[in-house]
Amino acid sequence: MMRSLWLNGAALGAAWCSAVAVAPARGATADEPPAAASLPTNDAAWRAEFTTWIWLVGMTGDVQARGVSGSVDANFGDVLEASDSLLAFSGRLEVGYGSIAGFIDGMYASIGAERQLGPGGLFDLEVKNEQGLIDFGLMYRLGTWEPSGDAAKGTRKTTLDVFGGGRYSVVALELDPGIGPTVSQSKGWVDPILGARLVLPVAEQWHLSLSGDVGGFGVSSDLTWSASAGVGFDFTMFGMPATLFAGYRAVGWDYSSGSGASAFRWDIIQHGPLLGLSVRF
Repeated sequence: MMRSLWLNGAALGAAWCSAVAVAPARGATADEPPAAASLPTNDAAWRAEFTTWIWLVGMTGDVQARGVSGSVDANFGDVLEASDSLLAFSGRLEVGYGSIAGFIDGMYASIGAERQLGPGGLFDLEVKNEQGLIDFGLMYRLGTWEPSGDAAKGTRKTTLDVFGGGRYSVVALELDPGIGPTVSQSKGWVDPILGARLVLPVAEQWHLSLSGDVGGFGVSSDLTWSASAGVGFDFTMFGMPATLFAGYRAVGWDYSSGSGASAFRWDIIQHGPLLGLSVRF
């Protein structure tokens, strides 16, 4: 687990060292041609962005597998102590042309928590879950606005996007109630989602990013949602515009299926700080 964290951290550190070795990207003046590494300003042009991040995840909520239920309330430290690895993969690819873009956003995790509330709240429960999460869909850019003040010296514009698509979730859940045999159960399901994203320059080379979605609507989950907020610093890396960002992310589900001995429930919120790097092409 710690090796996974160090490897992800080292990759981000290397990218940061490369970034500070070159001049930060700045917007062109009226008398100068735009710099080659500036962000695309032509909405009719093709654009692509790849993002990877470390998510220091905790979780809270209720779980059930093979009829054995329990409650989980574990912060990142608790998860870190009980897990074999934190994040094996996390990344997002977005490709667009004009006002339309497509995206795929994936995460894989193998995490757990010990000493949680077991059946009836009387016994300790050990929870382990291996999960995958893939968001996918199409985005539409509602608007692009020129920033003002110090933000106008940077490379970004204010953008507002709306999107729709799906969230594929797969969870392999293992519960050890301590007073009986360990049970395990796996489920996979797809939920529709609708959301929006706002990118807002606030100072030269700095911007805020807000994103959220809601879905499920009883199709698979009764409800699923996600929300993230972060601050980013724009620079150039190897001649390409890039961003180093930090923020907070939360994803929630209210999903259940089956009954009796086959009952499965994943009523969980996963949340925590994140640190990432994105590169635009």
